[in-house]
Amino acid sequence: YALMHRMELDKELLETLAEAAHEVFCDDLRARGYKYGPITRKNKKVHSSLKPYAELPENEKEQNRNNVKDIPNKLASVGYALLPARSDETPSGFSDDEIEKLAGMEHERWMQQKFDTGWRYAKKTNKLKKLHKELVAWHGLPHEEQEKDRGLVRGIPKILAKAGYTMVKLGQESND
Repeated sequence: YALMHRMELDKELLETLAEAAHEVFCDDLRARGYKYGPITRKNKKVHSSLKPYAELPENEKEQNRNNVKDIPNKLASVGYALLPARSDETPSGFSDDEIEKLAGMEHERWMQQKFDTGWRYAKKTNKLKKLHKELVAWHGLPHEEQEKDRGLVRGIPKILAKAGYTMVKLGQESND
């Protein structure tokens, strides 16, 4: 195995992975009963991002790209490394503790991206004014919002597989 701590992401691969991350996000929302609508209304289970990746506004595509670029960092934080997948490999999932840690990291990454692009906290989200009610610490997020981040984390093996990668826990004996 040649362990990797980062993926070489050319533009095409980055887009493939970002699209896969968006598909994971949409699959998770649909599994929780959400439908597409032009304005996100969580009380009605309607979300404006439930559409094909190609139809997303550029800022939402960039959020997916940044999520994917951070996967190697997240994996390293819980003792995993990336490596090219062999055809017979099925990536394993994370433990509950790892999911919780990585979901918190994903929320922190998302918040930093929002702050870096001029967003601020408000009691009510307003995309035009760059105000968002989820710009709060992980423990202050509603359970439903935490589940979105957990869903993204659970989807990491699927995202990696689309690019021909897998993840391995370092320090575990292989049965090869």
